[in-house]
Amino acid sequence: MGKQYVCHPRYGDKPTISGNTFSIEQIKQAYWGYRRESFFPESAIKADIERQNYSIYPKKLYVDMERQCTQCNRQFIFFAAEQKYWYETLGFYIDADCVKCIDCRKKEQKIKKMMLDYEELLKKSNKTAKETSRLKNIALELFQLGYIRNKHKIERIA
Repeated sequence: MGKQYVCHPRYGDKPTISGNTFSIEQIKQAYWGYRRESFFPESAIKADIERQNYSIYPKKLYVDMERQCTQCNRQFIFFAAEQKYWYETLGFYIDADCVKCIDCRKKEQKIKKMMLDYEELLKKSNKTAKETSRLKNIALELFQLGYIRNKHKIERIA
């Protein structure tokens, strides 16, 4: 049985076969960083270097790469199509790398949103009962996650 990868909601949990035929050497020459990567050659897709943000070396191809999440240590795939979106649509710098699985990235985004909501609700002077309840619930969740360390901050919410 093959390796188990974290399932990405858009791309799945298996390498994407592109139908292109690039040799391993062509892939390694397409970007300097590929020489040290564990990748799936059958997933290679052409890049549009005109749309990339790079200083010296663009990526001429994208390829599904095997990764280990720095947060949960599970294996995941940084998909070629996902890279194309990051670097050509979102404008990420070409050397930006994906080090967390989709699950950990989603959790991180959720926590950042909770922290922003907490700050906004905390600043608001005339909170409704519903807003106060929401603030207390967010504070409690952030406390349980370790982002708020002083329990008295939660108790003072009235």
